[in-house]
Amino acid sequence: MSHYTNTSSNNDTSYPLATTVMKALTLLEFVAHHQPVQPAVITRELKLTRANVHRLLATLVRTGYLEKVQNGYQLSLKLFQLGSTVPIKEQLRELAREQMHVLERLVRENVYLTVLYNDQVIAIEEVKSVHTVVLNPDIVYTYPVNTCASGKILLSSYTDENLDAYLDSLEMVKRTEFTIIDKNEFRRQIRKAGDQCYALELLEHGDHLNSVASPIRDRNGDVIAAIGVSGPSMRLTEEKIQECIEPLKTSAALITEKMIQNNKPLNW
Repeated sequence: MSHYTNTSSNNDTSYPLATTVMKALTLLEFVAHHQPVQPAVITRELKLTRANVHRLLATLVRTGYLEKVQNGYQLSLKLFQLGSTVPIKEQLRELAREQMHVLERLVRENVYLTVLYNDQVIAIEEVKSVHTVVLNPDIVYTYPVNTCASGKILLSSYTDENLDAYLDSLEMVKRTEFTIIDKNEFRRQIRKAGDQCYALELLEHGDHLNSVASPIRDRNGDVIAAIGVSGPSMRLTEEKIQECIEPLKTSAALITEKMIQNNKPLNW
């Protein structure tokens, strides 16, 4: 649990802290370190009343900062989007951006840099294809982890124990008739992706979308991000994907090498 002291001032005038805001922030931090977490645990550990906890949870869910899941409450993507505006995100983006442009010039398709947040894959950087028709507007892209190539890659360095625990609680979202919703098959493809250092997605997220992704690793060899190539299936065909694999793997390896050389920790 975090503790705060009122040491700030403005023009030598100190102001009392807003108690309700402090409780809400403390609750958010507690959820972040224990998610998903049940209200009873929050009540006990933070020594708040049951009514207070439920009122705070309802407010944070309504405003989009928390979401209720089967096993309790967890942080929402809204917090990630807010957090993505701070400099820590720039560490990875700056290291990857130049190589993403190089890759786009080679493959002539959209290039994405993605990270994993709970059961969602989030694109934190994009280099658009030179083609006049692109797939998406300028928004923050999120994908259910079981529907995209990056999801398979981002889970590929999990230990068997951690992967089993993750998949046990994962809701398999069906986006198309080709989306993998069988957990055993998804596990098989994750392990295959780890072995070959790339993963494919063929019409699994959208009816006219294909993609391929490769891992970016930290100095311990753990996958902390993915770089992917995505495009319309009529253009990014299976044959074209095969041509993209080696340039993609090379780009991922170069970003990994640069990240390790810079020795910049990436904490998501």
